[in-house]
Amino acid sequence: MNLSQARALRTLEEEHESVRELAERLRDEDFERRATIGGGDWSAKDLLGHLTSWEEHAIGALKAWRRGEPAPIQRALRVDGLNAVNAESVAADRDRSSATVRRRFDDVHRRLVAEIRSMPDATWDAPPTIRSRRSLGHVLGGIVGGPGGPFAHGSSHLRHLRAYVESVTGPAPRGP
Repeated sequence: MNLSQARALRTLEEEHESVRELAERLRDEDFERRATIGGGDWSAKDLLGHLTSWEEHAIGALKAWRRGEPAPIQRALRVDGLNAVNAESVAADRDRSSATVRRRFDDVHRRLVAEIRSMPDATWDAPPTIRSRRSLGHVLGGIVGGPGGPFAHGSSHLRHLRAYVESVTGPAPRGP
């Protein structure tokens, strides 16, 4: 299935907004508290850094593909494995301030969205390299995807983030 750019962008934006809204409800000390997300040792800050890293991997892939090269993340996954890649990205953000992690979460996302918006349909629909069989959109969707589908990485973490946020702040206020 070939996902349209418009659908990919809509999914990316909805996922980002859902995570951002939850994270904004946390004070910095709650945002940084370890062992609060998903039964592991991650904090909400670690989760935002993790999601940001995958969007950075997607941007890195786009740059490599423009040069006719394979995406660096594809090699890293093959050589190091998913757990090592994730651990490295979380460790990279541990010493950053909450404000920096939150800002990067939005800034990197905006860069990825801008990259996708500026892409011609022909590029989106073509394989990213001569060795690829799938379209660039399909491969990119896998990089920032998850169990919820292409471009839906955030949703795979929402349940855990929501549970933690509500344990600290209570349920989200309902609209009028």
